Amino acid sequence: MMASARTARRKTYDDVARAVLAHDSHADDDNNDQVSGEHYFREVLTLLPLATLMLDGRGVMAMVNPQADRLFGYDCDELQGKPVEMLVHALRFDSHASRWDAPPATQQLCRFLPLDDLCARRKDGTEFRADIDLCAFRFEGENVTLAFIIDKTDRYELRRQRADLAHLTRVSTMGQLASSLAHELNQPLTAILSNVQAAQRFMMADPIDLAELRDILNDIVQDDYRASEVIRRIRAVVKKGDLEVIPLDLAGVMRDVVALVHSDAIVRGTRVTLDIDSTLPPVRGDRVQLQQVMLNLLLNAFDAMNEVPPVDRMVCVTLKPADNGMVLIAVRDRGHGLTADKLDKIFKPFFTSKPQGLGLGLSISRSIIDMHRGRLWAENNNDRGATFYVALPVGDATPEDKSR
Repeated sequence: MMASARTARRKTYDDVARAVLAHDSHADDDNNDQVSGEHYFREVLTLLPLATLMLDGRGVMAMVNPQADRLFGYDCDELQGKPVEMLVHALRFDSHASRWDAPPATQQLCRFLPLDDLCARRKDGTEFRADIDLCAFRFEGENVTLAFIIDKTDRYELRRQRADLAHLTRVSTMGQLASSLAHELNQPLTAILSNVQAAQRFMMADPIDLAELRDILNDIVQDDYRASEVIRRIRAVVKKGDLEVIPLDLAGVMRDVVALVHSDAIVRGTRVTLDIDSTLPPVRGDRVQLQQVMLNLLLNAFDAMNEVPPVDRMVCVTLKPADNGMVLIAVRDRGHGLTADKLDKIFKPFFTSKPQGLGLGLSISRSIIDMHRGRLWAENNNDRGATFYVALPVGDATPEDKSR
């Protein structure tokens, strides 16, 4: 999507440069024509919807359209004649002089240079993130550059709100698992306490049985590892942070999630089977967000079988390579399936069939998978229940990630 938007913008920039150069080529060399050419250029910049700066060959602002004045909080003509680095330090001329060079006449119409996620500064000193596209060409015999500035403030705020909502949903999901997780955590802690009390008794014996004490201490260490693993899995899901797209061993991600719901599955009388293809390739993604999706799909599968006899409660999870360079995850339940109208609605925000549900889990899950350039959908099984599918593009995994 980002690439297509940039391609469309570049076409617009080429059209602007072409229009200005066409006017320039028809102008005579007398002063009146030069003034009219400059006036025409100003008119073109004024009509552009984007904040736009015209920079001379040394990065000095020769023209500034009203949209740029408003974006940076300056009055009309206040920026003219000033260096562009006062607005965007990364554009200072001395570090990137070649940016202001127009292409030779025998080459393309203009030199295009996209710059992503730069820090821009307003007149009042506040800063914001911006994408800046530079378009350099020759006008009236001089090198000029148009700097088109895209304010990313709204995009960043939307991303932050989406991340906050996803985090809130993860915390809410963990709240549903609190009882079973407390039970799972209590088991190794109880064992540790019992072993410590036993060790105290052995310490009072004369002589002390060192071999017995050694076995008790080993048991304590193993139970401590068990408790730490439960806490690690909880922290991994509820932690809040920036999106971190890295190579992932998806099998390891799914095993962590299955382990996280293990106690809840026992309480519900539900069996979970995990079938992972040995040739499963890695994917690129954010571990926490993909765990959130898998956790949501597993708990939904558990809920779908609440009214099914315990003997029939089974969730089958499969991971395997798929066509077109994708990895396919399937979460299959043996519930009552989904009606035709629900198949269309379940991914919409605030749609839920649960009395205490918010109706955001599947909506957020789909947005996460979309962000990973994948696909999430549901189908009814031929016999009973439904299967939720996730398709993710293949990526490259590092040895460090495979070992997790």
